[in-house]
Amino acid sequence: MSREYCKIFAAEAQAAPGFGEVPEILPLYLIYRPANNIPYATLEEDLGKPLQPYCSREWGFAAAPAAAPEAPSSSEVRQKCQTFQHWLYLWTNGSFLVTDLAGVDWKMTDVQIATKLRGYQGLKESCFPALLDQFASSHQCNTFCEMLGLKPLKGPEAAHPQAKAKGSKSPSTGRKGAQLSPQPQRKGPPSPQGTRKNTPSSKAAPQASEALTAQLLGQPPIQEGGLKAQGMR
Repeated sequence: MSREYCKIFAAEAQAAPGFGEVPEILPLYLIYRPANNIPYATLEEDLGKPLQPYCSREWGFAAAPAAAPEAPSSSEVRQKCQTFQHWLYLWTNGSFLVTDLAGVDWKMTDVQIATKLRGYQGLKESCFPALLDQFASSHQCNTFCEMLGLKPLKGPEAAHPQAKAKGSKSPSTGRKGAQLSPQPQRKGPPSPQGTRKNTPSSKAAPQASEALTAQLLGQPPIQEGGLKAQGMR
């Protein structure tokens, strides 16, 4: 789920001029080993270097021990990971957040999630719901948040949010429509039915067919009035 959200964010960010590279969450594969005592296991790409934390689980929560020091606040990768968190928080109306972003260069792995409510998107449990509120109060927007036009999570504008329509909507300003795809919807050509003129009544076709059949058989065409007269006899 986190990877799919990251794909949508990448398409949204790459549409912004000058945004540059975007973090990628690596896929996690589930494999089945019938001969093992633990038959199921997960498999992911080996990055070949110690993982560097970019967005650890802060705000009073204990983070997992890191194999490498955390990236400096001026790091472009770290700032874009924080922008992804900001974007995702707005995209899900404050219901979902990706935490513990760590990896090598632009490839992220071993991410954790926080959800506001139990059962969100099919998840059985809610994970660290307090993290979402604490993230909203502690996040500081950077240059990349401004490039995407993301609304601040605190301040006068955040204190009086505008009512949002139900459904997924791009949090970036200037994009309309509740849609999953970040690309703007294309307008199709007008319906060809609008340019068609009224056609003659469909009764003319059966009458012409009857006249042609009667001519081939050498019989005079039967008039509609004659049929009615025979039916009354």
